[in-house]
Amino acid sequence: MSTAGNAADIWWVGLAWTAAATVVAALLVRLLWLVQDKAVARLRAWLVLLRRKQGHAAIVSTYVDHANSGVQWVVTALSWGLIVLVIDLWASFVLQQFSWTRSWGLRSFDWLMDVLGQFFSATLGAVPGLLTALLIFGLARLVSQAQCLLLERVERGEVRLGWLDKDTAGPTRRLAQVVVWLFALAMAYPYLPGSNSEAFKGLSVLAGLMLSLGASSVVGQAMSGLSLMYSRALRVGEYVKIGDTEGTVTQVGLFATRVQTGMGEEVILPNSVVFGQPVRNFSRLVEDGQFVLHTAVTIGYSTPWRQVHAMLLEAASRTPGVAAVPAPYVIQSALSDFYVEYRLCAQGNNNAPRRRAEALSALHANVQDVFNENGVQIMSPHYLADPPAPQVVPAGPWAPQRGEALQPPAQRGQRGASVGL
Repeated sequence: MSTAGNAADIWWVGLAWTAAATVVAALLVRLLWLVQDKAVARLRAWLVLLRRKQGHAAIVSTYVDHANSGVQWVVTALSWGLIVLVIDLWASFVLQQFSWTRSWGLRSFDWLMDVLGQFFSATLGAVPGLLTALLIFGLARLVSQAQCLLLERVERGEVRLGWLDKDTAGPTRRLAQVVVWLFALAMAYPYLPGSNSEAFKGLSVLAGLMLSLGASSVVGQAMSGLSLMYSRALRVGEYVKIGDTEGTVTQVGLFATRVQTGMGEEVILPNSVVFGQPVRNFSRLVEDGQFVLHTAVTIGYSTPWRQVHAMLLEAASRTPGVAAVPAPYVIQSALSDFYVEYRLCAQGNNNAPRRRAEALSALHANVQDVFNENGVQIMSPHYLADPPAPQVVPAGPWAPQRGEALQPPAQRGQRGASVGL
């Protein structure tokens, strides 16, 4: 009777301890959920405050949404890990309260202690390697900052090096950063935790294989970009013509070149395309930010060539922005079957419009006005006989004489105004 009573008492004691452990475990789980919500809210508020302090141009502003998601994921993972630990401890404690389940509880507790012991042992064993890796990365950061400061001064023109100029200082700085960090990663790799495991080695081989198979075009673009930079074929601010694209170079990057045309557009050209075709540079042989202006007209043999030269030079002198020094000149670039090709060559001075298209448009307008004033038609004659009258625009509102103001165009509804094409 006493034995049965003792067993009953032990049973009720076990149930009491189980109930108490359940309440404590439930409270701990609830507390962990509350701490998770508070931690996520605090971290998000800190990110918002950091974005306000650094402005919208900071990198935090760009990736704040991703940072919020990452913070929530990390905090949730930690919370679930602690909850699983609480549940395991609760199960081990409850199983040990009863005689027929005590062995299971002991084994469960021993297993948990063994796992935690291995985890902390591995963590403590990885500390020296992590410290060594951090030291290597710290030294790499110092070297990277030192070379950046030097090459940025070269890029601004404050320091001159015989083997490096302003145009190649920027790409050299970026390449040096990549080399320094790759070298640091190669040195720190053996000290990283798990670097000697088969899984880590297999993942490294897979990543290298994917990079070698998928990055061939990227490497080709990068090599073309480096060739353009170090050959100095293009410089920022120069006016060039690449294929059918003509405009001012605004950026020579590692993978693409940006060109702003005079038509309100920006063209992005892959460096392999730029590297594979001829480039006409209208700014390389001139100084002080000037650029070359040239246009061609074809005039019949019946017009004296000296008169054509004089008219083209007169048009250049009327165009604002055309440099007087060096003086514009005219060359006869071709003697065709029916006409002579004349090419006017000039340079735009510092007062010229920023876009070469505007300067050429003004020059073309003055060429038309001067030829009309002198009664010379701009027409390539493919003919059997001369027309009875020169094909020029008569003097009037559309072709004012020198010194006259241009009349406004005819308004809708006016009678007696006609335009012939």
